[in-house]
Amino acid sequence: MALTHSLLAPGELSQQVGANAREARLAKNLSRKTLAQMTGVSESTIKRFESSGQITLDILVLIATALGATRQIAELFTYEHPISLEEIKQAGRVRGRK
Repeated sequence: MALTHSLLAPGELSQQVGANAREARLAKNLSRKTLAQMTGVSESTIKRFESSGQITLDILVLIATALGATRQIAELFTYEHPISLEEIKQAGRVRGRK
């Protein structure tokens, strides 16, 4: 699988997401222990996530909910429809069954 448009490697992107979660937690003045109690996720899992970005999707959703970031998770793969005629021409063929 080629990632030609990404500026970050998958591992780097995961680490950035973990670092962002840490910043969000600290901005809300929450300790790892408090976040663990809010989510039902162990402190060690939160620590691992914040440092490496390694986590399951279910736990990511629990942490995002506690940190008020569910909108960002829900919009992760949304498709923005073209709005101009030029964008429609550039979009090409629409895939899928008819």
